[in-house]
Amino acid sequence: SAQINSIEIVGFDRIVKITCTCRADYKDDKQMVLYVELMGRYSNIILTENGLVLGANRGINMIYNGVRPLIVGKPYVLPPVNVKKEPNDVSLIEDFSCYNGENLPEFITQKIQGVSVSTAREIVEIFSKNHSINPIDFKVFFDFINYFLYGEYAKENNLKPCVVLEENKLKDVCVFSYLTMVGDRLYFDKLYLAEEYYYEQKNYQKEYDDLTVRINAKINTALKKHQKKLNSFLTKEKDCSSMEENRIKGELILSNIYKIKQGDKFVEALNYYDDNKSIIIELDEKLPPSKNSENYYKKYAKQKRSLETLQEFKIQTELEIEYLKSLVVLVQNAENISDLNSVVEELKIANIFSDKNQGKKAKKQDVKPYRTYEYKGYKIKVGKNNVENDELVASAHGNDLWLHAKDYHSSHVLIESRTPDIPEEIIIFSAEIGAYYSKGRDGEKVEMVYTLKKNVKKPKKSKPGFVTYDKYSSIVVKAEKHAEYLK
Repeated sequence: SAQINSIEIVGFDRIVKITCTCRADYKDDKQMVLYVELMGRYSNIILTENGLVLGANRGINMIYNGVRPLIVGKPYVLPPVNVKKEPNDVSLIEDFSCYNGENLPEFITQKIQGVSVSTAREIVEIFSKNHSINPIDFKVFFDFINYFLYGEYAKENNLKPCVVLEENKLKDVCVFSYLTMVGDRLYFDKLYLAEEYYYEQKNYQKEYDDLTVRINAKINTALKKHQKKLNSFLTKEKDCSSMEENRIKGELILSNIYKIKQGDKFVEALNYYDDNKSIIIELDEKLPPSKNSENYYKKYAKQKRSLETLQEFKIQTELEIEYLKSLVVLVQNAENISDLNSVVEELKIANIFSDKNQGKKAKKQDVKPYRTYEYKGYKIKVGKNNVENDELVASAHGNDLWLHAKDYHSSHVLIESRTPDIPEEIIIFSAEIGAYYSKGRDGEKVEMVYTLKKNVKKPKKSKPGFVTYDKYSSIVVKAEKHAEYLK
């Protein structure tokens, strides 16, 4: 057991020194120091006693070599800081004198410990509001840097810690809002709360990005497989392009059999299917005329059977490709991990995404059904995957209004209503949401079709999300999320 006596930062660098008193039965108390070095991929935690290394989180060097060896029983040495100095080191004033007018923020980061480029830019920006930087009074500049870095500036101006976002994506976490940093701000009462939020969201974003990559990889693999299959069908279909020609040749041989004798290598005939143009038909000289005709008919019959089979498989493969493309759109439109998990569940049903926990007690995924909006007394539901789209259609009342993007993959939208008389304002609002959750949402306008649910049919054995519809109207709208009405 140990009691923490103090926590302090070593200099102005990213090293935290935690001093502890360790107690044990029948032994004297021991003073130990834990050094936490926050150096990105070189980060480490090192335990020392009386200045000597006892162990480390990232391993120990067993051979005494290198600039800074970590060996059990040897003295702990701080990481090298090159020529940088702490901000309150007065010798910096003299060092500043070598500044010759180059990039001042970069010059600061080269001279002072623990100052990032963004912080250096902010220092220069605020200092230049009331002081000259060409020429620059280095003593005044030194005093201002310490005033800025050690918290007095933030206290006097009542500035709060914040997280900076750009286009709704995390950009940085700051002790207070920097004038030089572009983006929206989320303010917090304490720095640790801002950092907690930033890193929680950062981890969430990483989890979201990793899952997105995994899902897209599975879908793309399936797409390539089916595209390869389709190309094979198209090649075979091309091989059948001479089918009708073989039928005509067989027929023309029979109609000209009177002038063909066994041993002829070809026959010239008039093709009455093509304005009686002359055609040369190759013959097998070893076979009688009737057998040559029969061979051409056999080729024709074989090609016809192949083409009929190919057409069936080709249509199935094309539908499979369109289905996979609809999944790509769902992933692109996913806004959180719950949305992605709903796509994963659909992929599992389609045997595209394997569950590593199969056979074990799998972790329950965070999946929330539908996106539900309430607007002016109407409830509007939006499917998050194709399975949900089917469920929306199956559970809807006949007079509910169904909407979908025309000529684009999109979520199905349903306006719950027991009467067909739905105000145009509600239809436009719902169409805008449907356009937002479609492949066409980045365009200026999206055409949406709508009809009563009773006009929407789900064909047997069709892929999830596939429906047919009739008696529809259409409307062109701009894609809008309308998040403020989301429940």
